[in-house]
Amino acid sequence: RLSKGIKQDLLVWLEFLDGFNGVSMWQTPLTPGDSLQVHSDAADGRGFGVYFAGQWCAQRWPESWGSMGILRDLTFLELFPIVVAVCIWADRFRNKRVLFWCDNQAVVRVVNRQTSRSERVMCLVRKLVVLCVVNNISFAAKFVPGADNSIADALSRFQE
Repeated sequence: RLSKGIKQDLLVWLEFLDGFNGVSMWQTPLTPGDSLQVHSDAADGRGFGVYFAGQWCAQRWPESWGSMGILRDLTFLELFPIVVAVCIWADRFRNKRVLFWCDNQAVVRVVNRQTSRSERVMCLVRKLVVLCVVNNISFAAKFVPGADNSIADALSRFQE
């Protein structure tokens, strides 16, 4: 008997295989010097910010997330802007290496391992993986101390 999570994982791969053309491009391992750099941050009660090559996105959390308990899930909140970045800039990331800088070590582990025990977080992981596979994006995450993540931090707190 397959668990609900395994069934959802299989659906992600079916979605990918439905449009896969059979061509695969292999890339060398990620290094900071030859990767596109994306910085992200989430402020629990405010919103998120993501910065890439002079472009940025910031948004407040939906009010409904408070009553749903989502605003207490820091791993979900910190992973969310990473997925948003891939949604927004997939065309710029296509066939490239992307390095996500995040000030949350749990999210760095989730992104690099592409798994989590949290069902809510796994919904985002699956979205991230399918977007990256479809667009041939190699990705990894690295930890950046909050003090060194000033642009994304300011965006997530809506500071100028």
